[in-house]
Amino acid sequence: MIGFVGRNRGALLVAVLSAVPVLLWATAAPFGPRFADTSTSLRSLGNAIGLAGISAFACNLFLGGRFWFVEPVFGGLDRMYKVHRKIGEWAFGLLTAHALLMVAGYGAVSLESALRLLTPGSPTTFLGSLALVGMAFALFMTLFARLNHEMFIYVHRIFGLAFVLGVFHVFRSAGTKAVSPTLTYYLAVLCLFGFAGFFYRSLFGRTLVRRLRYRVVKVNRLDEFVTEVVMQPLGERLRYEPGQFAFVTFESKGIHEEFRPMEIETQPKTATVTLRTGAVTNQAHPFSITSAPGSPHLSVAVKALGDFTNALRALEVGALVHVEGPYGAFSYRNIDNPKQIWIAGGIGVTPFLSMARSLTEDDYEIDFYYAMETGEEKYFIEDFYALGDQNPRVRTIPVQRDRLGFMTADDVEGVSRNLPEKDILICGPPPMMHALRNQFVAKGVPDDQIHFEEFGFANVRHVPRKH
Repeated sequence: MIGFVGRNRGALLVAVLSAVPVLLWATAAPFGPRFADTSTSLRSLGNAIGLAGISAFACNLFLGGRFWFVEPVFGGLDRMYKVHRKIGEWAFGLLTAHALLMVAGYGAVSLESALRLLTPGSPTTFLGSLALVGMAFALFMTLFARLNHEMFIYVHRIFGLAFVLGVFHVFRSAGTKAVSPTLTYYLAVLCLFGFAGFFYRSLFGRTLVRRLRYRVVKVNRLDEFVTEVVMQPLGERLRYEPGQFAFVTFESKGIHEEFRPMEIETQPKTATVTLRTGAVTNQAHPFSITSAPGSPHLSVAVKALGDFTNALRALEVGALVHVEGPYGAFSYRNIDNPKQIWIAGGIGVTPFLSMARSLTEDDYEIDFYYAMETGEEKYFIEDFYALGDQNPRVRTIPVQRDRLGFMTADDVEGVSRNLPEKDILICGPPPMMHALRNQFVAKGVPDDQIHFEEFGFANVRHVPRKH
């Protein structure tokens, strides 16, 4: 139970913050008059649920601000964004329920009263309806549409507009302010936090968000798909722990030329039209850091999987870079147990590379499993072999799927033994990570000894590889 609370304390905190206004509403007046008949009961229940919904919405926007001091509460930015996404769904569900209950409550009086809520003749209610429609559109696009990263960022800003309309709806409703001054002040503060997150990240991010300046000094194209970018600081260097990642923005002429305002990709029976804003240099993308913290340069490795990462192949030496971070808690240094198992799948090797390049302690006993499709995809494996040459307590075990099949916990146990005594760090495709996690738990490994690096913003559209 303690482990569960520790991993989910951020989500629990948001749940409490969203429940407080309901408690304030419930204790502000006697229940009798609020539930005197069907109409008032439905509207009262709708008001309570609406208060929880707008509070969750405010928390969601605040988390979207990606403030540096919030991440530790969730144990890493990847976990924070999982909660962020879930809270958005909760907020939409609560606000939808609020709208339906209010319509039903007035409908219990007369159909005319219910229909009046859906027309501009009732401005306050109409603002709420517009907010819900905007939120529904943005949520649908975020969860189900296959967006490129740029379009995802701009669609996400619709949430901010919906929140503005929703806040006007809340504070223009006389009932909200009349119930309790404490409730009014609480909602005002919570909504201000929501606005702070939206303004800081979405509207004025280029001005307010602190980013360090670097310049590209090397572009190492390891093969047709993977590129390592080496950058030199133009002033203050980024301070980070091995295994962390950063948000990187490239001001690159080569990348900009790869992005056209409109592109049509033809498939055997369909054609996909991609629209881009052209503001490629304004967008930050998360990349794992591959260099050691003590290195004079900062390096990231990228695999061509989507629009931007494919265009990154055109990055030129000398391009200006803006770096924001660091983020993430996925590091061997955050684990007290020196007996560890590292498991990388494909390009998930990148955070382990930073760890390997910085591992100087002799008391660690590490087995590194590198799962790859074929032997041609063993990126950076020589770095791990070199680490093993320096420290015999560090072993590298490559696992090729085309020869051995998918890696399992049985495979790991056969080599490493005594799994419950070790902490396991996994980074790779989500299906692989979740499958291995379940297998390790079945073998008696405590869940809090299994650590993940899993990060993603959107259902990003992958483009076909060009041969």
